[in-house]
Amino acid sequence: MNTIIENTIELDPASEHSAKTKGFTGLDDDLFSVLPGIEKAKNAPSIDASELNQQNFHADWVAKNKPCLIKGAVKHWPATEKVKNEEYWLSVCDDFYIRVYPHMNYNAWDKQKIDSERITFHNAIKRLHRNEDYILSIPSEKIAEGNRFSALVKETPGFSFLSSKIKPRMYDQRRFFMYRRAATSWHYHNIDETLMCQVSGAKKVALLPPDIPKAKEISDFLTNEKYLDNKQLDETLQLEPMIITVEEGDALYIPPYWHHAVVPVDDNIGFTLAYCWKSPWYKLGDFSNYFVRKLYKDGFWPFKLTSLIMPFVGVISVGHHLINKLYKLFK
Repeated sequence: MNTIIENTIELDPASEHSAKTKGFTGLDDDLFSVLPGIEKAKNAPSIDASELNQQNFHADWVAKNKPCLIKGAVKHWPATEKVKNEEYWLSVCDDFYIRVYPHMNYNAWDKQKIDSERITFHNAIKRLHRNEDYILSIPSEKIAEGNRFSALVKETPGFSFLSSKIKPRMYDQRRFFMYRRAATSWHYHNIDETLMCQVSGAKKVALLPPDIPKAKEISDFLTNEKYLDNKQLDETLQLEPMIITVEEGDALYIPPYWHHAVVPVDDNIGFTLAYCWKSPWYKLGDFSNYFVRKLYKDGFWPFKLTSLIMPFVGVISVGHHLINKLYKLFK
């Protein structure tokens, strides 16, 4: 039986977003229901931040590449109050041009760019706070010392269970997404660990583990958003997705290779900070994992600067992976 067959899903980025006609609360049905087995999805594991330290967070979750919801992980951040204040943004950030999007966040640029606008940052903040748009998204802005959003560094001081000294390999250490009612389509991170920190508003997240049957076909279907083209996955596929609601003040640990889609669950201005740090080398050396093999394949070809680096990364990673396996065997 074919993995992908015809469907009639109604997410048309070329017109008004379907939420305007189907209702905002139907977004999770649109995005999540494309996954067979989603109706039987279990809740992702949850733990209180007070129960975590650097050792058990790494050993129980990061090392095992297992997602978990960390309750209260960022509730102590000053940002949880300040980002809700329009005057805060207007006072600490210069006015400059950015691009905003009046629809959910898509992977494909030809869909994402539709109806986008280039406006000043201050105007974007005003539109968000005055609820002028049914959906508005300001995706992926970097927070770093010396850049336009450097004031947010001290407002997002880090975590009791994770050292700020561990830097990411590819992603920015801190980047934020501001929005009202904007969902994000299925995608995964192929390198670096991620904490999805919900500073304002709440989100529902569906997750799919990497050890899935027909990984290539399923990943291609999700990341290339084929569900927007009247396609659907074979309903007989045995998948084990998870669903979790990330409330304000919580953080969701999303390991590499876990596909996920994100839907806001309220009408509030949402502020999400993605905090990233580098994965242990052994995660990049497990060639039994389809997504690791794809990482190296994409790194090698077409030929580019990373093509020269990938062989060295592979040797180091495989060595660490073998050492890690031996350590577990004799532990």
